[in-house]
Amino acid sequence: MTTGRVEVTAADIARIAEVKPTAVSNWRKRHDDFPRPVGGTDRSPRFDLGEVEAWLKQQGKARRIPVAERLWQTFESVRGSSAAEDALALAGVLLLHLHVHPGEPIPQDKAGFGRLMERAEHTFAHAPGGAVGSLGQLVTPLQYDLGTRQLSLLAAAGEAAAAEGAEETFGQLCERFLAQGPRSGFASTPRELADLLVALVGTPATGAVLDASCGSGTFLLSAAEAGSHRVQGQELNHSLAVLAALRLAFRNAGAGGTGDGAPVSFDIQTGDFLRRPAFPRGRASAAVGHPPFADRGWGYEDLTADPSWEYGIPPRGESELAWVQHALAHTAPGAPVALLLPPAVAARPSGRRIRVELLRRGALRAVISLPSGYAAHYALALQIWVLRHPCADDPVPEGLLVVDASAEADPRELVAKIWSEYAAASSGDFTPRPGVARVVPLIDLLDDADVTPRRHLPQPSAPGVSLEALTATRSAFEDALKALRSRLPSVPELPDLTEIEQAGIRTVSLGELAKSGAVVLRRPAPAEGSRTSEGSPGPGEARFLTARDIVEGRPASESGPAPEDPLQHQPVRTGDILLPVVTRTIVARVATDEDAGAYPVPTLHHIRVTDTELLDPWFLAGYLSSSEGGHQAASATSSLHTRVDPRRVRVPLLPIERQRAYGEAFRTIAEFTRALRAAHDLGQDLARNSTDAVAAALRGADADADAAVPLSL
Repeated sequence: MTTGRVEVTAADIARIAEVKPTAVSNWRKRHDDFPRPVGGTDRSPRFDLGEVEAWLKQQGKARRIPVAERLWQTFESVRGSSAAEDALALAGVLLLHLHVHPGEPIPQDKAGFGRLMERAEHTFAHAPGGAVGSLGQLVTPLQYDLGTRQLSLLAAAGEAAAAEGAEETFGQLCERFLAQGPRSGFASTPRELADLLVALVGTPATGAVLDASCGSGTFLLSAAEAGSHRVQGQELNHSLAVLAALRLAFRNAGAGGTGDGAPVSFDIQTGDFLRRPAFPRGRASAAVGHPPFADRGWGYEDLTADPSWEYGIPPRGESELAWVQHALAHTAPGAPVALLLPPAVAARPSGRRIRVELLRRGALRAVISLPSGYAAHYALALQIWVLRHPCADDPVPEGLLVVDASAEADPRELVAKIWSEYAAASSGDFTPRPGVARVVPLIDLLDDADVTPRRHLPQPSAPGVSLEALTATRSAFEDALKALRSRLPSVPELPDLTEIEQAGIRTVSLGELAKSGAVVLRRPAPAEGSRTSEGSPGPGEARFLTARDIVEGRPASESGPAPEDPLQHQPVRTGDILLPVVTRTIVARVATDEDAGAYPVPTLHHIRVTDTELLDPWFLAGYLSSSEGGHQAASATSSLHTRVDPRRVRVPLLPIERQRAYGEAFRTIAEFTRALRAAHDLGQDLARNSTDAVAAALRGADADADAAVPLSL
């Protein structure tokens, strides 16, 4: 059978051959017989996978490409000509059929694959647990155009299923697709976050859990594995709806069950839920989900008379509040709802009236802030809104639970514990956690109805706000002022360039000095592995100096795995000069014993003077930091930042004794700068702690008379 060409990038080749991307670049330069690009661009070429595999085999650089990797690369090639979810739905329907019928032979021609896909569609339509007729309607609109790329995908899926099993193959393919985040074409919700929302609504004993924007089905799969017996989902994207149904069908067939493995009854529909909901109102026993954000085309003009607007007609810019009301309208009285929303929904003036009604009627029960970047590939600190469809005889709660879990790396345990305490507490008995959680009285919210948790969570009193601590800080500040005065530098009489030229003193650029070997100029290459700024380096880790460390005069602030390549990553030695590549203020720093052994990051120039009889490091650093040196080093300037190129700077080659004299003056200025910064930081600490102490006294937070801070301090 003739199949379509599978294309791979240089990064793909590196992963297949288990080498670094630089090795692939070297192969292309050194081997004339390396496969030529067949697509892509000059900067990002693509190669034929078959040709690459043959070349690697010829060179003895790799074994046969694993079938799972071949399937993924084939999938990537197909997605170049169609939506990724379409290709995944195509492969998934076949894999489900091969999972249910493991002995099915794989055909060798297009006609055979056409017949196989007809049988696969029948298997999908009758998947265990699927609503009668719904899967058939879901699969019928799929028009499989079995071109050469699609045939390649089906053949690769069949080969992978035969080698590793259809269930394992689908799981790996789906996992890699969802892990791509925005590149996959939609915002996939992390499984751990879906588990948290499902835990907040609980597992209903009867009825269905509804996700009205189910995407790939992560929330529904989580609800099924939490013990729900019935789930319902609707999704606008047809292929994503097929994917959601496939994941549930695989689970029912034995794939991915982590609980008791009991089959779940599921019904997945396609269409616009706001305009044409597929499920009746007031029936679902719970609702969860991650509705679309900031959707201007949600149907404002078409839905002005929609019966779901019990709390007010959502303004055009409040699509999220439209989803909130639809979720409430489609649940039964007393049913819980948990939705993932952007933080602006809690505070936008345009949504105030709806938020007020949600609070007054007891529909909005809790707002939980998550850490930035924790949720669904968003950099925002998203929020979870927990709601409840009001019952006629339900008492309106006295307040709203607000939780700020933004400081938690993994907020699941904290949020679950607080919610459990809140649910178990009698009215007014919930114990608040300063700065983390409290129940805000409704009367305090109804003015502007801003339900942002941080706004209603007073921070705990800062530790150490006491007379003793403030006295110690004040004493340290006074000592810093004395040290600052003692380091006040005299004004050196450094001649300008005109005087130097008149005196016949030669100037030479750093670039020329580097060519002569008197100076070594480096830009560190990006290091592999991630770095962190938290805590001291662990075993086997190294310290890293950043551009901010240089500008602020502080020690190395980051740590991470030590670089393996000693040629591209050399540690700092005492006397080396470090200069930011991009900065607001050009500052060159001479490395001290404290800096020695740390690695500079790629945003620093690393300068080493090798001939100290020709050039003094302190003299060079001081000249680079001066206005004249900085002006010469600036290769590009914007309103905020300057890009620095030290090779351009022409340094006056004064006699070495005069350089050292000026270098000593520069060293004195650097010590004065450090003392000035220390005094500034201590002064800021003193002012901040004094302010906190006075505020604590005003709140009556410190009832101990002996620890009270006098206002005269």
